[in-house]
Amino acid sequence: MGRPELTVNRTLGFAGAIAIAIGGLAAGALPQRDPFEHWPVVRELRAFPLVGVAGTYLGLALLCGAWLRLRATLDEQSPGDMIKTLLWWAAPLALTPPMFSRDVYSYLAQGAMVADGLDAYKFGPSSLGGPLAANVPQIWQDTPAPYGPVFLRAAAGVVEVTGDHAVYGVWGLRIVALAGVALVVVCLPGIAARFGVPPQRALWFGALNPLLLLHLVAGVHNDAVMVGLMAAGLYCAAKRRPMLATALIVAAALIKVPAAIALIAVVALAPTKILRIGVAGAGALLSLQLAADLGLGWIGALKTPTTVRNGLSFSTDIAMLVGEAGWPGATQAIRTVALGLGCLIAAWALLRAPNPVAGVGIALAAIVLFGPVVHPWYLLWPIVPIAAGLRQVPPAAVWGCVGLALFLLPGGAPGYPEAVVAAVIGTVAGLLYLRLRPPVPALVPVG
Repeated sequence: MGRPELTVNRTLGFAGAIAIAIGGLAAGALPQRDPFEHWPVVRELRAFPLVGVAGTYLGLALLCGAWLRLRATLDEQSPGDMIKTLLWWAAPLALTPPMFSRDVYSYLAQGAMVADGLDAYKFGPSSLGGPLAANVPQIWQDTPAPYGPVFLRAAAGVVEVTGDHAVYGVWGLRIVALAGVALVVVCLPGIAARFGVPPQRALWFGALNPLLLLHLVAGVHNDAVMVGLMAAGLYCAAKRRPMLATALIVAAALIKVPAAIALIAVVALAPTKILRIGVAGAGALLSLQLAADLGLGWIGALKTPTTVRNGLSFSTDIAMLVGEAGWPGATQAIRTVALGLGCLIAAWALLRAPNPVAGVGIALAAIVLFGPVVHPWYLLWPIVPIAAGLRQVPPAAVWGCVGLALFLLPGGAPGYPEAVVAAVIGTVAGLLYLRLRPPVPALVPVG
């Protein structure tokens, strides 16, 4: 039954991805100046954005359903089967406009600032002006970039090629993000094999995960490069190349700092080379910092993301409720206590996990979940090492990924009642289809 079931689920997920991509054409995170907006089919789709929202959620239900059903026959599939399925599911999402977030436009504006000699760690995109800054949400117009110098230099390189054309810039950054996803796909099987995890299981949870498809492929988040470099570092550590592993993880940390936790796995896998690992890490940090030539302003800008409240951070939600009840100074105190608790859980995980890579994954999960701000794509930081390090992924983690996949509207903006209703209608339609299980034609090949 393994091969026929793979055919059905691959087709089901492919159909879901197409529905999501079409929904993105109508209701995605669209730029202000879009050269495709006057194309006949696109123009008609955008006349009905709520239909786009419903179609997106129909596709989300089908994609998540296909992903869950794949789990039952994983032991009958090969890693090659998983990679081919990923390619089919990812292809439509790589062609759609940005979805579920407008962060990619901030990346472009910040890259343009660097290219123009403006300090992106001191000023916000409003100081840049022009068409790229116009696409940045108002909440981020006057905030400095919270990303490390490695990413800002990469973004600046893209903008130097694409100029002020937002659509071309999105394509450039999507190529960068897809390179990060490719690193995850290439490295996961090797890391998993070191710790006795079936490679196809690691690829199922770590690469075919709906969160990766939605937020790294469709959403173009720079977490793709961070996670990809971290996966490459863990792969090198698993293959007993700790110096190269250290350099790669330092590069990942100079995109987003939490990747540095993976250095603990490098040390744990090569305990006799701690001094050399330390020297390699310091050398990589200094070299990349000097090569970027952007100063140390990124350290002070790390607090920028904490200004968001989206309901996913329980510590911030509790702090806001307590503050509204009459303790205005509670926010920072509760956030600090929660983050401290998360760090304690992370330390426990690093000491008690079955292997160092699993420990890194659980530690990152604790830090994200107890942190002051949580976005669905942040959960990809722990998902990749957990996929490679744990033989059995907890069901709560699997269902949590499904729930987070349904959390954001395709445009990346806060929900409004009509859009929420459309999303519910699309989701229910998808669930009914999955429940009734009509015959699915084999639209995509297997083998």
